[in-house]
Amino acid sequence: MVKRITVLSVLCLLAIWGGLHLLTQSMTSAPATGRTVLSVYTTGQATTPQMPLWKALAEGDLDFTADIHYWKDLNDLRGLLLSGKGDIWVGHIDGFAQAALRGAPIRLVSVTGWKKFYILSSRGDVISFDQLMTLAPGTEIAVTPPQSPGVAVLRAMEPHGLPAFTYAPFESKQLALKTVQGTVGLLVAPEPLVTVLLQKNPKLHIIACVEEQYGRMTGKPAMLPMAGIAVNTRTLERYPELADQLEAAMAKQETSLLHNPEAGLETLPKAFETFIPRDTVRASLARDIIRVRSAQEARDMIQDYLAMVFPDGGSNGRALPDSFFGAPR
Repeated sequence: MVKRITVLSVLCLLAIWGGLHLLTQSMTSAPATGRTVLSVYTTGQATTPQMPLWKALAEGDLDFTADIHYWKDLNDLRGLLLSGKGDIWVGHIDGFAQAALRGAPIRLVSVTGWKKFYILSSRGDVISFDQLMTLAPGTEIAVTPPQSPGVAVLRAMEPHGLPAFTYAPFESKQLALKTVQGTVGLLVAPEPLVTVLLQKNPKLHIIACVEEQYGRMTGKPAMLPMAGIAVNTRTLERYPELADQLEAAMAKQETSLLHNPEAGLETLPKAFETFIPRDTVRASLARDIIRVRSAQEARDMIQDYLAMVFPDGGSNGRALPDSFFGAPR
C-alpha cells in the first residue's frame, strides 16, 4: 500500500512538472507601458542556468520587459529556433548549435549551465563510482531524456577506462515510475529530476556526477558547457546592443548568486512553481554550478563538447560560423 501511494505521489508530482503542455503560451509578464517588450522562450524544467537572466531583469539591469513563453520539449525548441520565433531563448548548447548549422538566426550570448547529469543507483552492490567501474561491459543503465548528451559524455570516457555500458533511453516520467517501482537499478538523469527521484525513493543514491568524473578521467575541467542564453539575430538588427547588454548584466550576477543562490530562486518567474516545487529547486541548487561565461570565452570548451555530442563531425562546433559566438558577420 505504501509503495502504491509513493508511485501515485511521484506521478502527481511529475504530472504537475510536465504541465507546461497544458499552459497557454501567453503566460507572460504584464508589459510595462513605454518599455521595449521582448519575447523570452524558456523551460520550466531548468533552474540555475537561467537565474542570472531573471535576477538581472528583476534588478533593472536590463531595460526591457520579458514576454515569457515556455517551450514544451526539445523538438518544440528546435522548431522555434529554425523559424526564428522569439527574441531570447533559454536552452541547450547542442540544440542551439544544430539550429545555427541549419540556418537559424541565432547567436549564443552566454553559457550558464555547466553541471547537469548524475549517475544514480539503488543497487546494494554499486554504491560508489569505483564499484560501477567493475561492472561488465554491456551492463544496462537507464537514461533520461532520450538522446541525452550525458550519454555522449560517458561514451567519451570509455577510452579513459569507463566500461562500454548499454544505455537504455526513457522519457522522464516513465523512468521516474520505474525507479520508484524498483525495476531500474542504475540510471543517468539530469537535475532537477535527480532531486525529485531522491525525494521519492529512499533506496536511491548518487554515485557520481558525470561532468566531475569526466574531468577526473580526462584531466580536463570538471564541467561542460551544456546550457545558456541565445538571441535572435533578427532582433539584434533592431536592438544592436542587446547581446552585449545581456552578457554584461548576467556576468554581473555571478558573484551575488555564488554567495546567495536563494536570491536567484526568488527571481524566477512565479509560473516556475507550476513545473517544479520551490523546495525541489532549492534542494537541487546544492548540486549545481553558478557560472556565467560569454560565448567567446567558452568557445574552445563548446567546440570540444560538441565534438563529443556529434562524434561524426557533421554538427560539431568547428563548423559553426564565427557569428554564432558573437563575431561580426
